[in-house]
Parts: sequence; structure tokens; C-alpha cells
Amino acid sequence: MTTFLTALVIVVGIVGVLNLLLLFGVVRRLKEHDQAIANIPYGPLQSPPADSMRAPGSEVDEFTALSTDGVPVTKDSLTTETLVGFFSVSCAPCVEGAPKFAAHAAGVGKDAVLAIVIADEGEDPAEFVRVLGDSARVVVEGYEGPVTTAFGVTAFPTYGVVAAGRITASAIEFTALPVPTPA
Repeated sequence: MTTFLTALVIVVGIVGVLNLLLLFGVVRRLKEHDQAIANIPYGPLQSPPADSMRAPGSEVDEFTALSTDGVPVTKDSLTTETLVGFFSVSCAPCVEGAPKFAAHAAGVGKDAVLAIVIADEGEDPAEFVRVLGDSARVVVEGYEGPVTTAFGVTAFPTYGVVAAGRITASAIEFTALPVPTPA
């Protein structure tokens, strides 16, 4: 009887260990799929968020922020046509889109381009600031920051054109927007 109980305990132990190994494998596989899904940019088979920013014609709320080069940025400072881009440090399409946006905006003039980099505590916005800083005024803020809230941004990346405090165009692809003429 003792031999039978010992064998039964060994079998149950082996089944328990195999079950634990299977569970670790499933968790590892789920993490890989989660990472792969996060790296998929918006494609033709995916629908972009419908309202990533307030609709064209909407007025931007009052806000005050400071750019990374120490220049105050307010709604009133956006009097001329300005190309605006919102990027999140934790978003893969933002990482891919920031250099392309910077290249697109290079001919416009730094005063007519505003880039907002969203970084929460523990996230480092330095690479975005480096990439965007030559072609745009860059503001770094959190997800509930004053500029993001003033534009009603709900998805990243998102882009818009603003003039005289009013959004004149918005899109999730900056190539779809009119390019402000250099001042």
C-alpha cells in the first residue's frame, strides 16, 4: 500500500510540474503576441481612431506650456498656420512616425511646427526631443498635459493644422494635411 501511495504522489507531482511548465509557456507566448500587436502600425486593414483630435473648425482651449528650448507656447502664440504633431513615447507608430514628421516639417520652419511629446513618469522623451527638435518647437508633457487636453487628443500619433486658435485640419497621417507655408 505504501508503494502504491508513493507512486501516486510521484505521478501527481510530475503532472503538477508539467502543468506549471505548460502555464509558463502559455504566458511567454501571450507576452510575445502582445508585443507583436503593439508594433503593428495602422495599416489598410485597421481602422484608425475616428476622433483622435477635435474636429476641424473646433477652437483650441486656452493652454500654457514651455517648449524644451524655454519658449512659452500658448493658444495665442499659434496665430499663423501651424503644423502640430502629438507623439507618445510608449507608442510604436509614434517611434516610427517622428523622424518622418521631422523630415516633412523641415522645410516649413521651426516657428510653424509644434511637436508635443507625451511621456509619463519613468519614460524618457530624450530621443523624441532629439529627433523633432531641429524642425519643431517641442513640448514634453504627461497624458493629461495642457496642450493635449486643449486639442482634445485621444490617440497617438495624431496630427493637425491650427491657425488663429482654431483647428483647420486633423488626421492620423501628417501627409494628408496641408503644409503651412514658411513665414
